Amino acid sequence: MRTKNTNTTLIVLTILLCLVVIGLGAYTYSFYNEVKENESQLLKDKELIQAELDEEIVRYSQLLEEKNSLSSNLTVAKERLEAFQKRIDSNEVTRSIVQQYQLELRQLRKEREVLFRQNDSLQQETRRLFNLQERTQNSLDSLTKVKQVIPKPQIVLSEPTTLPKITISNMQAYAVIQRNSGKFVNTTRAARAQMVRVCYVVDANEGIPASELTFYVKVFDDKNKLIGIERKITLDNGEQLQYNTETSISYQKKEYKICELVLPVRPFGKGVYSIEIYDTQGLVFAADLTLK
Repeated sequence: MRTKNTNTTLIVLTILLCLVVIGLGAYTYSFYNEVKENESQLLKDKELIQAELDEEIVRYSQLLEEKNSLSSNLTVAKERLEAFQKRIDSNEVTRSIVQQYQLELRQLRKEREVLFRQNDSLQQETRRLFNLQERTQNSLDSLTKVKQVIPKPQIVLSEPTTLPKITISNMQAYAVIQRNSGKFVNTTRAARAQMVRVCYVVDANEGIPASELTFYVKVFDDKNKLIGIERKITLDNGEQLQYNTETSISYQKKEYKICELVLPVRPFGKGVYSIEIYDTQGLVFAADLTLK
């Protein structure tokens, strides 16, 4: 009787052990499939990020070929993208790494949108200046033709005359931040500043003939270094001028408001920045900007 009970117990234990083994096998198979699916999804996410990075790099390359004033900013951004791409190729694929890459990619896209918006703004301003220059040149050509038909005795002056100088007023200079909407916000903090915005008014003067006038803006730090791309020109008085931006207007003896953006080639630091405005004759106005 005891032997029969023992056999029954062994049979029950054997059946239970088989059920446990079958259950463990089923769980292991399910877990294995889930791991495979996760790995497959992570690889797809990684490939998607790599494809989007390739597109971003192509966009930056195309914009750099235009050789505009944002080239230095764009080059830095493109190098960050390429470094980002190398990190993706070298790292193992995990969920946390993929999420981190997705966040970095979104941040880089936001920065690209700001740069592209700045580039579009500069292109629009360039087209406006080109059209203005063309109209001014046509006006000057017409004026030259009129002068050529004036009899010689009438253009001989009894003595030299000195024309009054151009003056400007209401000059305002701010360090600004450009929002994603394109709106500019003033700041006094060097760490947040993205560019310098200079606005001024060319005063009306009846003594100055209507003509094309050119103004040059120069922004430099306390070490006398220009903050943006350096350009050079020789003024009428022979002075060699290094400046950031140039604007030409069709002066019609009326007030003319001008606003310009000076983009830096390196981050702003704390200190006092000098802003100088020149015309072809020399210095017209100067002011300071302090960043904390």
